[in-house]
Amino acid sequence: MCRSKSNLRSLTRSCVILAIVVPLLVPGIAPAASRGGNDGPPAARDLRHIRSRILQLNATLRRLDRKTLDARAREERLTAQLQLAKTRVLELEAVLRLSQKQIMTLRQELGTIAHKLERRREAVRVNLQMAALLGRPGPLRLFYDAARGGDLGRAIGTVAVLTKGQVRLMQEYSELERQHNEKLGELSLALTRAQGEAAGLESRRQELARVRDRVRRERASLEHRRKAAAVRLADLQNREAALERLLNLLASRRRLTGQQDMRRYQGALPWPVDGTVVESFGRHQLATYASYTVCNGIRLRVPGQRPVKAIFPGVVAYARYFNGYGNMAVIDHGAGVYSLVAGLATILVRRNQNVSMGTTLGLSSPPKKGGNVYLEIRVDGKAVNPRRWLRLKGGGS
Repeated sequence: MCRSKSNLRSLTRSCVILAIVVPLLVPGIAPAASRGGNDGPPAARDLRHIRSRILQLNATLRRLDRKTLDARAREERLTAQLQLAKTRVLELEAVLRLSQKQIMTLRQELGTIAHKLERRREAVRVNLQMAALLGRPGPLRLFYDAARGGDLGRAIGTVAVLTKGQVRLMQEYSELERQHNEKLGELSLALTRAQGEAAGLESRRQELARVRDRVRRERASLEHRRKAAAVRLADLQNREAALERLLNLLASRRRLTGQQDMRRYQGALPWPVDGTVVESFGRHQLATYASYTVCNGIRLRVPGQRPVKAIFPGVVAYARYFNGYGNMAVIDHGAGVYSLVAGLATILVRRNQNVSMGTTLGLSSPPKKGGNVYLEIRVDGKAVNPRRWLRLKGGGS
């Protein structure tokens, strides 16, 4: 009996040692890593920079939308649209990278917690096995033996240690299970979010492909129009040069004109025909192109078959068709001053004919978008603004 009690006490001490030592050998619960902790400041800075760039590009596009676009502004707008599409792709790529890093971190954390859970599970199993060695009565057997002659205080202490260790193990195990389930939930949300981001990224990449194709087509169209404008500009310059040569030739011939100097009547001359000015004197930008034309006179839009009259007395120096201008009449007013009207459907005067102010030179041609009657005034071979010579009130003024 004494030997049995001695064995029991020895077994009890072993159980107590195991109950105390086993939990201590298992590491404590490590704090859970914060979400996105491995993302690092550079990734966040990159995303902020990308989103700042998107705001800048949107502001640029709003500014361009508010202005009339020439070729340069159109190219700037196309470039901004393409850069915006590219940056929006970069934005979702950066977001997706952050999500993937978070998923990796969560999986690492889950692995760590799962390892700790397994160790706690093993500790609980060993603890329960040690407790089972006391026999089916469990701690009651210790109390019974102590009451029959053993150390009751030590028995109570042994049971308390065993119980406390088991409680601690179960609390730690429960906490780890809670953390494990929490991380599983976070991982599930992160995976769902990443899946949506991946779908959004694919959509933005497709949009980028569409924008690239549209920009390519619009740039090709702009280039085609630019070349067409260059051809048109060269044609206009050739016409102007031909007219310049003609006027210089006409100016080299002396004619008997009136004694009055037309320059004394600047701002008081009548309009050749009532109409609307559709192109004024000076330099004009070709619509949507990065090139300019120079108009040496004014173009009027008037109804067809209206009389077009001389603005001052003089001699008809030229009255026939001229390439690029149509039917044209040039009047020599003397003192180096000439006026010409072009775009006539019919010429009603002849060369070397004397005309008075108001003499009908011809009839206007059918109206068209760019104007159908052209007026130019030259002084000493230099084109001047006709508006400064004509009355403030009158056709198109």
